[in-house]
Amino acid sequence: MAQRRSLTTVQTALKALAYLAEHPEGVGAKELARHLGRSLSAAYALLNSLVEAGFAVKGERGYRPTPGPPPKAPSLPYPLEEALEEVYLRTGERSYLLLLGPEGPRLRTRGRQGQPHPLGESFPPEWHALALGKVLLAFGPFPLPPLTPKTPFTLTDPEALEAELRRVRESGLAVEMEEYALGVSGIAAPLFDPEGRLVGAIGVKVPTRRFPFAFPRLARALLEVAQVTPHLRPEAPAVRLPEAPRPLERPAPLEAPEVLRQGANLQDYAAAYRESLQDPEGFFGGFAREFHWFRPWERAFDPETRLWFRGGLTNAALNALDRHLPARARQVALVVLDGEGGLSKWTYREVGELSAGLAGLFLSLGVRPGDRVALYLPTGLEAALAALAAARIGAVHVALPVGLGPEALRERLKASGARLLVAADRYYRRGQPVPLRPLVEEATRGLGLEVLWAPRGTGELLERALEARPAEPLPLPADHPLFLLHTSGSTGKPKGVLHGHGGYMVGVAWALRHLFDLKPGELFHTTADLFWIVGHSFGLYAPLFLGGTSLLLEDRPDHPSPAAFYERMRTLGVDLLLTSPAFLAALRRHGEARPTGLRLVGSVGEALHPEVWHWARDHLAWPLDNWWQTELGAPALATPLAVPAKPGFVGVPLPGVEARVVDERGEVLPPGAKGHLVLLRAGPAQMVGSLNGEGSWRGGLYWTGDLAVMDEEGYFQILGRTEEMIKVGEARLGTAEVEAVLLSHPQVAEAAALGLPGPEGEELVVFVVPRVKALPEELKPLLAEKLKAHLTKNLGPIPPPRVVFAERLPRTRSGKILRRLLKAELLGQDPGDTSGLEE
Repeated sequence: MAQRRSLTTVQTALKALAYLAEHPEGVGAKELARHLGRSLSAAYALLNSLVEAGFAVKGERGYRPTPGPPPKAPSLPYPLEEALEEVYLRTGERSYLLLLGPEGPRLRTRGRQGQPHPLGESFPPEWHALALGKVLLAFGPFPLPPLTPKTPFTLTDPEALEAELRRVRESGLAVEMEEYALGVSGIAAPLFDPEGRLVGAIGVKVPTRRFPFAFPRLARALLEVAQVTPHLRPEAPAVRLPEAPRPLERPAPLEAPEVLRQGANLQDYAAAYRESLQDPEGFFGGFAREFHWFRPWERAFDPETRLWFRGGLTNAALNALDRHLPARARQVALVVLDGEGGLSKWTYREVGELSAGLAGLFLSLGVRPGDRVALYLPTGLEAALAALAAARIGAVHVALPVGLGPEALRERLKASGARLLVAADRYYRRGQPVPLRPLVEEATRGLGLEVLWAPRGTGELLERALEARPAEPLPLPADHPLFLLHTSGSTGKPKGVLHGHGGYMVGVAWALRHLFDLKPGELFHTTADLFWIVGHSFGLYAPLFLGGTSLLLEDRPDHPSPAAFYERMRTLGVDLLLTSPAFLAALRRHGEARPTGLRLVGSVGEALHPEVWHWARDHLAWPLDNWWQTELGAPALATPLAVPAKPGFVGVPLPGVEARVVDERGEVLPPGAKGHLVLLRAGPAQMVGSLNGEGSWRGGLYWTGDLAVMDEEGYFQILGRTEEMIKVGEARLGTAEVEAVLLSHPQVAEAAALGLPGPEGEELVVFVVPRVKALPEELKPLLAEKLKAHLTKNLGPIPPPRVVFAERLPRTRSGKILRRLLKAELLGQDPGDTSGLEE
């Protein structure tokens, strides 16, 4: 059998030309590859070589022979040809050579695959967005092209571009980060002849995901090949063009998937909202009748006291447990994953019996209605039982998240006037035990406070509960305090907030059913600590009020890895997830998403930026953004399924809530104006009091302490806390709006903005966690300049901010950024209370 011999390059080219001649209508690369028996990349390379040599032309229908005699192909000076080849060989990336000639700039490329541009192809019109083009603008006498944006990251502000070109002249390198094409970044250096005249530029392009890692190697190769030294042409003229900065475009409203909208528990938002304001008795009173009342209320809402269901007698623990018996006796109420990895499931009957017994134990220890029982327990079964037990007998449980230091714990115990402390001897963080007994003993020394220990791994507390005489649920006024919870303290000292049995019960249950759309038989999970307001409302009470099932998780949701989170959601069958924007951003930064089976994912705690919103929609489930506070108990602003979403805007007021944006005097501002977010009315879950008796209602308005803007359709965007508003030059910026712009940049994973005192207003300082964990030091100054230009482009002509790179941002356990800690660090001041800091 004769051995097959491969064609030589010349023979292959001749065969290709013959095939092109047989098909004058045009031949595609795939067709030629099949004909020659070669790979697609080899066919592309051959065809483009024929085009370069003038033997073929590329048309709309493919490649065809050049009519008439082939023109003389433009050639490159040998050193430039050699430079292009050397850059390619040293980097292994697609390399570009820009040559200046009488007819203007021409391109040549070198790469292993794809369709390279032959020498002679015109330079694209938006060359200010390319690294190669920036070299020409920085070192050559070229007029500025129209500053049209190719992507959201293209520099179109003349001052920002001037600063960019000045940096190019100083460093000898130009960089583009997704400014010409999304997902692609590039770097370029100038080429000079022996007389110092600019003859062109040479550069490399790589996918953005690899650019931070490749940057030092690429920069070194280009500078050495081009033999560029800094400060080549410092006298080059500055570039100016009178053009206003371009703001980020607002996305169009997005409808939830039809299957979600059609099956939503809330079908007509507008009708529900209108009825809730016109007839709160009929609207919320009708829903409240689903619960057990020892005595009906006299009035659903009292506008003078702002209390709900006054005159009514009820009990939150009874409605969470006893009301569902015996019908749901065998249904799982709580799924608990403890810090040691143990999974347990507890039915409504079991939770009811244990909490009733624990309530009896509390009574035997002298606890009476109105007494305060402090709970220092990790998220888990014992924490849930202790809260329900206190509620059952009218005691007020004081939720104290584990992790508080001895001083913070002692201060809160004294301020709350606790009669009893229920404490764990340890908890788990990232799989490791953290002892609590020494801390508790130090905090309670000299207080005369009895401590009921819940030793981990022994079941001792549960055994004592089963041995005690079960307590019956006590009829309580609707505004009788249910629990005392402290705010997160993200901007100052935490304050104690009291919530009652009746209104809170109705408010959180309504939100879980009609906003978070809980269906019978579904499993709900929140990543929040049980002893923060989100955990209290939607990790414990609301699911049980509706006869649902809640997953309680002691350790971090991403322990031991983000992959474990995805696997846990899938194997346990979680339907609805409520988490923080910080956790969603962390998952996005991790990159690898896996199927979870989630139906909806709620986000609360801070602003949910558009980039994170879109990522959650694409990789987890439809996002439900919502805003509220510890004082409000349940969401006040949100985007229900019946309402189109506007990523970046939290949504509209929920039924029972009236919201406005006002100035410092309380005057309503027009749509689009920044101001103070206030509520004229709050929902049933709002607080019934506070530890120090102070409230946030002034002049008939509830001052939330947040900055906001409302658009023409009534959607609200939260811009940050009023005390954190940054006065930079003539601008007044909210932290959230600055951070939203930063997070829209492809190299930023997390961001925090704050203002520092300065001689003329404030200095804007931004902390940035790069998408790449180990960002090369050589890239940090360059990225900082890119981020400054990005901020200027989208926020207007503000003084350049200071950019500080960080590995992580300090956050509370509820996911809020502790900006005051960052500010204190920069100013060298005492950070104050750090008890709520996440480890």
